[in-house]
Amino acid sequence: MDVEETAQKIEDMTIRGAGRIARSAAQAIGHYASNSKAANLAEFITGIDSSAKRLISTRPTAISLSNAVSISLRGVRDQKTLEGARALAISNSEAFVKKSNSAVERIGQNAPPLIEKPGIAITICNSSAAISAMVACYKAGKITGVFACETRPKRQGLITVRELAEAKVPVTLIVDSAMRYVMPKVSVAFVGTDSLESDGSVINKIGTHLLAATARDYGVPFYACAESYKFLPASMIGKRVEIEQRSVREIVANAEVPGGVEIFNPVFDRVPPDLITGIITEEGVIAPSESLTFIGKFLGGI
Repeated sequence: MDVEETAQKIEDMTIRGAGRIARSAAQAIGHYASNSKAANLAEFITGIDSSAKRLISTRPTAISLSNAVSISLRGVRDQKTLEGARALAISNSEAFVKKSNSAVERIGQNAPPLIEKPGIAITICNSSAAISAMVACYKAGKITGVFACETRPKRQGLITVRELAEAKVPVTLIVDSAMRYVMPKVSVAFVGTDSLESDGSVINKIGTHLLAATARDYGVPFYACAESYKFLPASMIGKRVEIEQRSVREIVANAEVPGGVEIFNPVFDRVPPDLITGIITEEGVIAPSESLTFIGKFLGGI
C-alpha cells in the first residue's frame, strides 16, 4: 500500500495493534522509495520526509510507529546519491518488517520457561506478541486456557479470542469488569505493549493498569510482551508518552446521554514498573529496571 492509503487505514483503525501499525508504516516507506518519481536526491528526501510526517501524524503517540519510520529512514538523509538513498530506504524497511515478524515468534519462545505451575492465563486487548506467548505456553503445556477481556470500547478482545481459537487454544471471553472475579483461577497474565518508558513503565490499552493491579492483589505474575522497537528512546531524557484520547463516538452516540454530560475516552493507561514481573522481548526477558540500558543498546541512533 502507498503512504496515504496506509495512513488512512491506521487512522480508521482498519490497521490496529502496535506491531501491525509499525510494520505497515515501514512497508509504506519502502513503497514510497520504490515508486518515487523524484528527479534528484533533494526531491526524494523532501518526499520521503513528507511521507514520514504523514504516517506519524496518524497516531502521534504510537511509539512503535514513529520508531518504525525512524528505523526505516536511518542513514537515508546521509546518502550522496538518489539511488543510494532509495536503496537504503527499501532495505531498511524490508529489514524492519522481517525483524518485527521474527521478534513476535521469539517473544513466544521466551515465554514458556517463565511459568513453573501450569494454569490459566489472562490478557486484555489484542497483541500479536502476547498471542505468540500464550500459544507457545499452551503448546508447551504451561497454560490450559485463556481468559480474554472484551476490551471496551473497541472490543479488540474479539480479535484475540478469534486468533486464539484458530490456534486451538481454549479461550473464554469476559467483560473487562469480570477480571477480578476470575483472577483466583488465573496463574499468569500476558499483555501486549504499545510503548515502554525508560523507567520500565508500560503504556498499553486502557484497563491494563487495572489488570496489573488485580494480578498483584492475587499474587499472579504479570508479563508485558514487547518488541524492542516499542521502547521510547526520548524517555531517556525525561520525555513521557502522551496518553491519546479518541472520539467519544466510540463510547456513545450523542442521543444516548443528556446534554452537558462530558465523555472521556483515553486509549491507554500507564502501568508502573512495580506491578510488572518482567518484560518479554525478542532479545530476552528483562526486569523493568533494565529498560534504560535496553534502550541504549538496541535503539541508539534513532
